[in-house]
Amino acid sequence: MLEEATGWILRLEQAPRSSAVFDEFEAWLAACEQNRSAWERVSATWKALGAVKPAYDQKAWGGVDPFSKPGVTNAPLPIPNLAARTMATRKSYRRPIGMVVFTLVAACVLWIAAPAVLIALSADYRTAAGQTEHIRMADGSAVELGGSSAIKADIGTTQRRVTLLAGEGFFDVATDTTRPFIVDVRGVEVKVHGTAFNVQVSSTSTKVALLRGSIEATPAAKSEPSDILKPGQMFVVDHATGHASIEPVSLEEIGSWREGKVFLSNATVESAIELIQRYSSASILIPDRDLAGRKVSGLFDLRNPDRALAGLVEPFGGKVRSVTPFVRIVSRL
Repeated sequence: MLEEATGWILRLEQAPRSSAVFDEFEAWLAACEQNRSAWERVSATWKALGAVKPAYDQKAWGGVDPFSKPGVTNAPLPIPNLAARTMATRKSYRRPIGMVVFTLVAACVLWIAAPAVLIALSADYRTAAGQTEHIRMADGSAVELGGSSAIKADIGTTQRRVTLLAGEGFFDVATDTTRPFIVDVRGVEVKVHGTAFNVQVSSTSTKVALLRGSIEATPAAKSEPSDILKPGQMFVVDHATGHASIEPVSLEEIGSWREGKVFLSNATVESAIELIQRYSSASILIPDRDLAGRKVSGLFDLRNPDRALAGLVEPFGGKVRSVTPFVRIVSRL
């Protein structure tokens, strides 16, 4: 919701005074308590800026400063009649916009960064955004980590176990029939003896794609039976439902990120941005939920994340706005 509130700041700033965007904002604000709460946080941030607090046309805002506390305890903040704002109010609104956006974006970035700190504490190997790393394990197996990825490894005398904590990894496992090689990743346990495969975890799914050899993939919930994959097959677990399925995948797509490219097929813009994020040093926000849900297919160059991001959303009228060198906001402004 914080991202959506940030997006509304940007949309309102760009919209003409008579634009229907203001009516849309009022509808969004009234739609649910979560939206109102997010906007109140924006209000509190704006008021905290003190010296740059904007001027208000009291009639346009129902005679009440919407960023002040109401006189009655627990009374809701009034919904502003934004369409009736004066041009003077619009000009004063523009002055603090950069600071408000910066503060909100900083809050989003901190919220996103918190899980990364926990992963860093658990990981034996990890990479930064845009960085890849070749790792030679004690048993001779090789692991290549993609951008913003992390693993925890335990190569023992009876088994070899690696946990993918975040991101993506390509595994080329040394044959050892006495010590099975097991990869744990959210929603899936993969057991192999000697083979090459790619594992990817995102917020929505876990994918295991086999390049050569064979692997046994078992859903972590144990609610579905294990599957033996053949080269050119991909095991997919949906995190929302826990459902597991096997899909065909071309061999050239498996681990293609190692060559700086990614093939997307009927992926949502949001999931594609999550992937591109691992190769971008800037935080990428997409407050437009309709745009986030659009489906896209194609080949994208991960070596130039900004170009890949622009190419991803341009077919839908999307634009990439650089708020700072470290923040990108994707919208259809």
